[in-house]
Amino acid sequence: MVHMTSASSATLFVIIISYLVLSMALCFGLLTEIISRGAVLRSFALVGLLDASAGSMASPVVTPEWLSSQIKVGNKDLRIFDTTIGPAGPSTDDFESEHVQGAQFFNLKKNAPFTQHLPLGLPDPTDFQDYVRSLGINASSHVILYENVDQNGSKACRGWWLLRKGDVTVKVNKSLVMLYDDIKPGDARQFVDTRHPDNFNGKEKEPSKFQTYCMGFLGLKSDGLAFQTGHIPGAVNIPYPTLFKDDAITLKGKDELLQMFQSAGVKLDQPMTSTCYIGFTACILALAACVCGKDDVSVYYGSWTEYGQRASVGSVECKH
Repeated sequence: MVHMTSASSATLFVIIISYLVLSMALCFGLLTEIISRGAVLRSFALVGLLDASAGSMASPVVTPEWLSSQIKVGNKDLRIFDTTIGPAGPSTDDFESEHVQGAQFFNLKKNAPFTQHLPLGLPDPTDFQDYVRSLGINASSHVILYENVDQNGSKACRGWWLLRKGDVTVKVNKSLVMLYDDIKPGDARQFVDTRHPDNFNGKEKEPSKFQTYCMGFLGLKSDGLAFQTGHIPGAVNIPYPTLFKDDAITLKGKDELLQMFQSAGVKLDQPMTSTCYIGFTACILALAACVCGKDDVSVYYGSWTEYGQRASVGSVECKH
């Protein structure tokens, strides 16, 4: 029996994204507002994207009650996607056992290659185009991404970034993607690392327990792999749990996030790249920056799993 979860009472992290689809091409706007609501057992983080045709925010803020009401009235434009990845990986069985009414399963690993260095690569644009189209997005779709979690929302954020980083006409927005060969420590770009301070500072030798967990999360093993310990030279550390309120699932508001960036010495008017272990919690940081009005943060999706293996000793900074 499938358990249909009410949008107004579920344990979910939800991202609401408005897309305008023209000639089957996703036109991405600027994320300008996010509001986290504490009106349910676990909060919803709700996001709106600028409607490129209207030139203004189209329904930028909705509540869990709004989502529930739209489901109840049968809003034909609603497209709801579950991005949950369980301990055994993305599972349609988990999805079928419990999901929001009307949701479809969005497999973040579908057509995404992986290697020793890249824990989860980018899908081929053509394959991604076909997959997204198969999900039924059309010119009037209001797309919703969520994940069923007890804390944070890295998978929903990864889906948000994956959809933002390109469109379904086989073009990639390279400004939102950071590659290893493009990293040049010492230049004007700011790197913000979302790992735990002990991992960032090199107090815990890599592969750490958390890196091993993160790789295992994607079906990869750290056994036999050699990693540097530390971080990209010049990077600053904003651990991803600190982006959330005490309930561990409600993203902090704009003012609090701005203060966090300022305290870390991050300048939002300068180029910035977020990084982590496997390219997931870095997407939370990119989302937080978008909340503050900075929509051009690139994500180093190889993150420390790649950098820690490929970088020379001289290209790693370690405080221990």
